[in-house]
Amino acid sequence: MEFFQANIQLREVLVQLLAFLIVFWTLKTLAWKPILKGLDARRERIQNELDKIETAKKEIESLRQEYTAHLQKIDEEARTKIQEAIDEGRRIAREIQEKARTESQATFEKAKENLNLEIAKARLLLRHDIADLTIRISEKVIQEKMTGTKQQEKILELIDELQTSPRQGGLA
Repeated sequence: MEFFQANIQLREVLVQLLAFLIVFWTLKTLAWKPILKGLDARRERIQNELDKIETAKKEIESLRQEYTAHLQKIDEEARTKIQEAIDEGRRIAREIQEKARTESQATFEKAKENLNLEIAKARLLLRHDIADLTIRISEKVIQEKMTGTKQQEKILELIDELQTSPRQGGLA
């Protein structure tokens, strides 16, 4: 303790203590309040930023939900349009099939009519050929002026000849 009594002077300690208190009071009034205000302002700014971030997170979540709903709506519309296209394709296919049936029926009817006309022509041609044959046979019979049995033989011979004739294609 002697060291403290010899080296420490009470007056210097009081002056230093007084100087410390003056500096402390000056810093408290002049510097401490602005520092606290700056810290409070920074704390408030950080809190505002955190609130903005939270609001942005909520907005992003809302947008994500809207986006998901929009994608589902687009997906449903796409499915609807695909189904409509399928239905339209089936309708067109039915129309084409019906048109093809109608055209084939018309073609069949026309072919049937043409066949009937050809048959009628063939019958008419056959009648003319039979008439020509009858006239030719009659002419040959008259030219021969034969007796009854010889006439009959000649007629049969002419009929056989006409059946094998290349012009007529045969009667059989």
